[in-house]
Amino acid sequence: MDTSRSSFPLPIALTDSRLRLLREVLVRRGTGATAEELAGALGVTRTAVSQQLTALERDGLLAKSGRRVTGGRPSRTYVLTDAGRETFPRHYGLLASSLVRHARDVYGDEGLETLLASMAEEVASDLIPRLEGKTGTERKLEVVRLLNELGYEAALTADGAIEAVNCVFSQVANETRAACTFDVRLLGTLLGEDVKHGDCMADGHACCRFKSP
Repeated sequence: MDTSRSSFPLPIALTDSRLRLLREVLVRRGTGATAEELAGALGVTRTAVSQQLTALERDGLLAKSGRRVTGGRPSRTYVLTDAGRETFPRHYGLLASSLVRHARDVYGDEGLETLLASMAEEVASDLIPRLEGKTGTERKLEVVRLLNELGYEAALTADGAIEAVNCVFSQVANETRAACTFDVRLLGTLLGEDVKHGDCMADGHACCRFKSP
């Protein structure tokens, strides 16, 4: 059985020069940036910028958005793609943990469980089509791939359990196990069977372990 973690798209390694170029495009998000403008802002040649633009467009971080006259003939403008914007820190984990914590304060543990179960069902509904026609181990391996795309760093063990070493709600789970409802409902819906949450990182274990009874 293949118990290795699935290969999924990893963040693209960016040099300092490419990061600086992306930042310059970011601050010009309203109008886009031309090669000439970027060369001037970065203090490099237009040729050097053009090479970087080509590479960043190839990697899906930039896209052509139009043309603008900058003193001579019209020049191509570039903007960040969604993937390009994601190269900048967003701190989604901090926001998610804060929202879950406040939901618990307002609705209590029971209300938080209901909320997280509903969230899990919504996430699962978007992923279920990718599991069509898959059963048994094949389905579990695909579920592992989906979990890894969500950041779980999961793997399928030899005994058919799914183990994850990255808890989505780790800070909240240390305060209340209601947060684990999301994981259990998500996995149960994706696998199409009841799932038992055994080992939990919030209890000091090395991973969160999920397995059908």
